[in-house]
Amino acid sequence: KEGDLEPLERFAEKSAKNLVEAVNERKKIDLAKFIFALGMPNVGERTSLDLARNFGSIESLQKATLEELEAIHDIGKIVARSVREWFKDSYNKKLLKRLLERVEIKNVSKSIGTKLKGKKFVLTGSLKSMTREEAKEKIIALGGEVVGSVSKNTDFVVAGKDPGSKYERAKQLGVKTLDEKEFWELLKN
Repeated sequence: KEGDLEPLERFAEKSAKNLVEAVNERKKIDLAKFIFALGMPNVGERTSLDLARNFGSIESLQKATLEELEAIHDIGKIVARSVREWFKDSYNKKLLKRLLERVEIKNVSKSIGTKLKGKKFVLTGSLKSMTREEAKEKIIALGGEVVGSVSKNTDFVVAGKDPGSKYERAKQLGVKTLDEKEFWELLKN
């Protein structure tokens, strides 16, 4: 609380208020990021996003059957079993209960765009109008995929300021590069 921080050295009322607001803001977390942060075996970032989109809330995911989990594209028996077993574990149940008392989960819409479906993007350099994480979220929300390295299977490289070796690799392979303005146009159209 603000009152707890103000007596500390270099914590005036305004800085204490700003710190408390920043901590409270971090208590709001996107469902996909929350699922990923739980550290379930075999559940990576992309699978977490698929689970969030298919179930919409942590409560729905907890109740999911093996059949419902396996029905999701790219989730097989091993991942489905990992998810079910994670939620059945007594330690994990207690952990989840404590976490849910401390954070606010932003549930997601179950709908997913298809505009960029099947397209692979690489992000490089710094963008002016958004963070790379925000750009990644926009791509994924439209059905695209963000990968870490450039290959002949990459569809687009979004190059911000000081793009580095990924940009050079894209030029070598003839992969389409987009500057930030072109990227925005692609997202809009």
